[in-house]
Amino acid sequence: MKNQDLIAALEAVPEKRLRLVELARELLKPGGEVDLEACSTSPLLEEIREAVEEAEAYAKQTGELRWSLARLLS
Repeated sequence: MKNQDLIAALEAVPEKRLRLVELARELLKPGGEVDLEACSTSPLLEEIREAVEEAEAYAKQTGELRWSLARLLS
């Protein structure tokens, strides 16, 4: 695979915005502390669990991609 082909393939991958990052921003108090009381509410707790699962899956896929790219470039 040529470098240009690799770059083109990577540029075609859509941007991913992780819900976990958005939730973290929403759960901050004005002083920058995490609002633990808000985290413990039942509907939000399930959303946090799902966001963590999404982030873990993304990290796994990113690791696999990194490994594949390293093999291509070596």
